[in-house]
Amino acid sequence: MNATYLDFFGLYDDPFRLTPDPAYYYPSHEHANALLSLDYTLNNREGFCLLTGEPGTGKTTLVRIFINKWQDQAEIALIMTPRLSPEEFLQAILDDLGVIFPLSGNKNDMIKEFRDFLLKHAENGRRVVIVVDEAQQLPDATLEELRLLSNLETTKEKLVQIILVGQPELADKMEQDQFRQLNQRISVRAALSPLAERATADYLATRLMKAGGQTATFFDKAALDTIFRLSCGIPRLINLIASRALMAAYLEGKPGVQERQVVIAAAEVMRKERKAPNTSLKKQLLWGAIIGLVVIAAVLSVFKIRL
Repeated sequence: MNATYLDFFGLYDDPFRLTPDPAYYYPSHEHANALLSLDYTLNNREGFCLLTGEPGTGKTTLVRIFINKWQDQAEIALIMTPRLSPEEFLQAILDDLGVIFPLSGNKNDMIKEFRDFLLKHAENGRRVVIVVDEAQQLPDATLEELRLLSNLETTKEKLVQIILVGQPELADKMEQDQFRQLNQRISVRAALSPLAERATADYLATRLMKAGGQTATFFDKAALDTIFRLSCGIPRLINLIASRALMAAYLEGKPGVQERQVVIAAAEVMRKERKAPNTSLKKQLLWGAIIGLVVIAAVLSVFKIRL
């Protein structure tokens, strides 16, 4: 969004950019509970926490909020490229925590340095956390390495807390027989679902107000209903559709967004999502079906007929 666009709607910031900005966090019931689950994991020194949700439901934003909250009280390693071998993964953890380890890469020596690091911080009352984003991409051998790292403990407490963040298939993977021992160690679980219809409207209003909007009624009722229906309540899609709908209204010189602009915006968004790199055939078919609904909505809106 350029300055003219923002000025037109009385905004000082883009309310619907896709970066996981904690300043625009919307505390839906599920998101708030998930954040409490992350806090509980550290407060009670639990071993493993599993946070899952479909792409675009806000997992990374929650992780950023969690890290911002705990960074002064804990040593946190954030691993965002988990497709690593066990040795590479261990090195990535030690690098992020600032642990000096032998350049030889000897695994036993690295684990010894890590244990000494954990014991030192445990004595000082500081927690050590490993957060793995997109954890569904972890190779099987690396998942087993994480389980072994969780064995680092004293007679009274776990020395490291491990938070696995990923898509729903991660939870399914944990149910496989080969990960039975790891699954049994996951004591805290949270799952994010798409927003409900009312929450979608509140989400839009919250972001607009945080961006400087003097009113939350940028979208009329029909526009809100259509955004919810076509985004399926997924925050990332809500942002994409809302941003393009505002742009459409701006180009037409309209002070607010109506259903027609939402339909135009959604058609563009769905086409881009369907053609995005690494989109599976299953998801391509899903986007194809949604695009079909958008086209039908566009035709009906011309004749002023409600779906």
